[in-house]
Amino acid sequence: MPQKREFEAIAHKEGKWWEIHIHELDRVTQASRAKDIQDMATDLAATVLNIDPDQVTVHVTLRAPGDVMERWTQARADLEKAQELSAKGAAESRNIVAELSKEFTITEVARMLGISTQRVSQLKAKKAPPA
Repeated sequence: MPQKREFEAIAHKEGKWWEIHIHELDRVTQASRAKDIQDMATDLAATVLNIDPDQVTVHVTLRAPGDVMERWTQARADLEKAQELSAKGAAESRNIVAELSKEFTITEVARMLGISTQRVSQLKAKKAPPA
């Protein structure tokens, strides 16, 4: 059995249609529904190469419109930074409670920091997650 030919395709929405580009073959086709994109891309490659569709694999990437991917990347970076800052703040909170607990009671620490005694106990008991 011959080895499958593999191609990359990009699909993006143009009006009501999905345009599917297989750049390696310098060809374009369309699909009216997203669920048809894969079949249309495979059929296009097989037709251009004059081979059976079973001998072709097309990896399709859907491209978001406009600047959406840039905004998505920034949103993901912002969330990652927020998680890092949250972990840093949590670690420092544990350190402060541990430091104060050496000289003051749980009730005194709670009143100083404006948190409940239960929260002071929780922070004292928590260990820092592995880095």
